[in-house]
Amino acid sequence: PAYLQVANNRRTADAAVRSARGALLPSADASFGSRYQQGGQQVFNGLSFTNSSDAIQSSYGLSVGYRVSSASFVNPKAAMANRDAVEADISGNSEQLRAAVTQQYLSVLQAQARSALQDTLVKTAETQLELAKAKVAVGSGTSLDIRRAEVALGQQQVALLTARNNVEVEKLRLFQQMGVAQPDSVRLTTDFPVNPPTFALADLLDQARRQNPAIVALRSRERAASLNVKVAQAAYTPTLSLNTGWSGNSYQYTDADF
Repeated sequence: PAYLQVANNRRTADAAVRSARGALLPSADASFGSRYQQGGQQVFNGLSFTNSSDAIQSSYGLSVGYRVSSASFVNPKAAMANRDAVEADISGNSEQLRAAVTQQYLSVLQAQARSALQDTLVKTAETQLELAKAKVAVGSGTSLDIRRAEVALGQQQVALLTARNNVEVEKLRLFQQMGVAQPDSVRLTTDFPVNPPTFALADLLDQARRQNPAIVALRSRERAASLNVKVAQAAYTPTLSLNTGWSGNSYQYTDADF
């Protein structure tokens, strides 16, 4: 869900780019109005007139305007830079999510390995208990040896239960990272072979500076911030505004003989 929340910003960024580009287009307005006036006395410019006929009045208009400034040309660039920054954020969060899921996958495998180790230690403790009983039976041991072996076995059994419980907890955390419910009878089948590294540290650092998603996102944000400063500065520049229009009105008495 956290990744999807970041990915949803792509729609807002695309809409901002379209809005910034749309500001370069002229604007058009249309209006229409109508009015009905019942016959009787009316006042116009301080003079009183008496009409014995009802009147119908209408008005209409169409206007076209164009407004442009330096901000009109900088805004689309800033919006596109913000969109690139959002894309970089999405890529960065995608890689972070991939790394988190992979790390949690490894944590589950590690917990399973520890659980398997505890199984072996429990069997070893059981063998030690049987050995202590055998020594007592032949007279080369004491009951204290049996008690010690029983305590060690109990401790290993408790550790085994803890390790098995830890496996289930780590599985739950894995599916929590994925944002889905854990299905029944989950088995992790991917193995991670351990191979010695064959790359140099300098090459890794150079690649990280050029391709690390977090660094790329921060650089995109830096570029977007610089353009946003230019947008703010453009507010102090002159603005050219052109407007034209056409309008009219009508006034008619409903009684043609009036």
